[in-house]
Amino acid sequence: MSEKFIAQISPAYDLQPGTRVLPEGVVFSVVLRDCSECGLILYHLPELKPVRIPFEDEYRIGSLYSVLVRDINPREWAYRYYRDDYEFVDSCARELMRVKTGDTQALYGKLFPIPECSALPAPALPEMLWQDEVLYCLHVKGFTASRTSRVKKKGTFAGLTEKIPHLVRLGVTAVELLPLYELRPESCTTGKVKSRRLKPETETERPNYWNFGEGCYFAPKASYSDGTSPSDELYRMIEKLHEAGIRVYMQLYFPGTVSIQTALEAARFYKLNYHVDGFHLKGDDASLKLIASDPILSDSALFYYSFPYAELQEVDRENPESGIPSVYHLAEYNDRFSTLLRRFVKSDDLVLREFIQEFVRVVPDHGNVHYVTNYEGFTLMDLVSYNRKHNEENGEDNRDGNDYNESWNCGVEGKSRRGVVRQLRLRQIKNFLALLFLSQGTPLLYAGDEMCNSQDGNNNAYCQDNELGWTCWRDTADSRMILSFTEQISAFRASHGVFRAKKPFTMTDTLVCGYPDLSFHGKEAWKPDFGGYNHTIGLLLCENYAPAEETFGDDEAEEQEGVRLLYLAVNMHWHPQELGVPTPPAGTKWYKVMDTFEEESFPGTPVPIRDAQQILVPGRTIQILCNLPDKGGRTVPETVKNSAAEPEAKSGTESDKEDTDAGKK
Repeated sequence: MSEKFIAQISPAYDLQPGTRVLPEGVVFSVVLRDCSECGLILYHLPELKPVRIPFEDEYRIGSLYSVLVRDINPREWAYRYYRDDYEFVDSCARELMRVKTGDTQALYGKLFPIPECSALPAPALPEMLWQDEVLYCLHVKGFTASRTSRVKKKGTFAGLTEKIPHLVRLGVTAVELLPLYELRPESCTTGKVKSRRLKPETETERPNYWNFGEGCYFAPKASYSDGTSPSDELYRMIEKLHEAGIRVYMQLYFPGTVSIQTALEAARFYKLNYHVDGFHLKGDDASLKLIASDPILSDSALFYYSFPYAELQEVDRENPESGIPSVYHLAEYNDRFSTLLRRFVKSDDLVLREFIQEFVRVVPDHGNVHYVTNYEGFTLMDLVSYNRKHNEENGEDNRDGNDYNESWNCGVEGKSRRGVVRQLRLRQIKNFLALLFLSQGTPLLYAGDEMCNSQDGNNNAYCQDNELGWTCWRDTADSRMILSFTEQISAFRASHGVFRAKKPFTMTDTLVCGYPDLSFHGKEAWKPDFGGYNHTIGLLLCENYAPAEETFGDDEAEEQEGVRLLYLAVNMHWHPQELGVPTPPAGTKWYKVMDTFEEESFPGTPVPIRDAQQILVPGRTIQILCNLPDKGGRTVPETVKNSAAEPEAKSGTESDKEDTDAGKK
């Protein structure tokens, strides 16, 4: 068999690594350096026999070897390469399979014709506007792997597809997927660590659950499929997401050992073959300019932790043919907003001014992603339940993970049955979600935060490929409350264009309507207090400055003519605080449309405000007021009263102060 194949091999002189199935045979191309002997190992699946094919100098250009093997049926063969005494799988393989060779198993690349998905029309999605997007970050397997997920194909591409209606109800316009490609064998585990569940001296391998490591970037992960073709399943999943109007952004991790050319080819591959809409490039930042200026990726979203906008724009000014027409498709993606938001919500001093600046900052020429939590760190439920990390299950004696989480446990470390603690935690979660969705920028929600998902205080679940690290879909009264609130606050943002501003606020009355586009207020209207020890602020936003087509309020608001106002009353102090409210336009009065202090935070009927000049906001509470026509006949229903005036509200905030004294101060 070996002699037969040697006779059918010829140089291919290909230009890039990988395999290509042609009518006359298969082209194999690979980069090999600093080796005395190297070659191709073909494995004939029907006969379970390997065939070694040594490479000759005539097969290479520089370090790229390429050969054409004629007259073979690609469905009957698998392959890998060898360099001296070392065998390895092709990092450019489109799919991997395990082949038993003797007493061991090894990964091989599969050979079969890959349909050219790029020949299909791209999805007809509306133009991407960063301000209108709502992102949702998830782990493809972990999103549905839990027994609580109630899907048929748990932990798979198909399982995620079953949850698309859930994403639609949340108002999600794009998903960010953690790495979903195969890893090279040496990256599949995170090393040996001590296990708490075994004897102290016992060490065990931990899986690389987050899937960060040098990858076989062109091969979708087989374990995320239901047993058929991973590439076909990934394509169908993306297709279904697009049909629902949801874009797909992929994380690609490139350590310093991966060439810039490989990074570019991987991004192009998923763009052309799967219609992926954008990428969060992680690892080495050296590929920034090359990928950002690539014409094929010029309309693809690109996320970076930090990158030089000014430098890219300078390139364009010096060379108009640089291929960088703008930086609009790039987006800031860092934890600055998250850190400020966490400090503000847990009532830290000396943070109000800086947080509000970030809260209302409008970036018109590129994206600006905001989030409270992400896969690195606490979940939102744990953020309000733990003061410190609890990573013992990782087997590293709790040394791993971030020690500075800006979290607050509301007075009790971990789970608690105390009603006042539970209520405060749920209110804090709603405060976080409200400030996230109402901030200027692109909100990102981490999977499960809308359902009180907990990791028991583990803030570094990189190796927890189990119920601890998976998204929990358990249906409880608390999870139903937070899920309902998330859906409502997302819908509120979508229906009010002032929270999706395309231009920076001027804080002046350019329309001469009597109100600026944005103004701040303190205990007295128009007199904000940005002092270092203040935790309370009122923000007045005039909806007349938002284009009419971007504001879709309720039926009553749509009928309203004249000036339309929204007032955000934000009190992160542990005691009730007074806020001055500007006088609304003639013929209208203030109504409360959202209150995080209430269990039902969005009342079915707007609640009239008794005192139009000043309101009392309970401790650690956010309220939203809007001006509606004063029809005279409106009364406050007996079952719906101003919570700030109720004795129960005062006692609740006093309990909050007790918990604050015990747990934070």
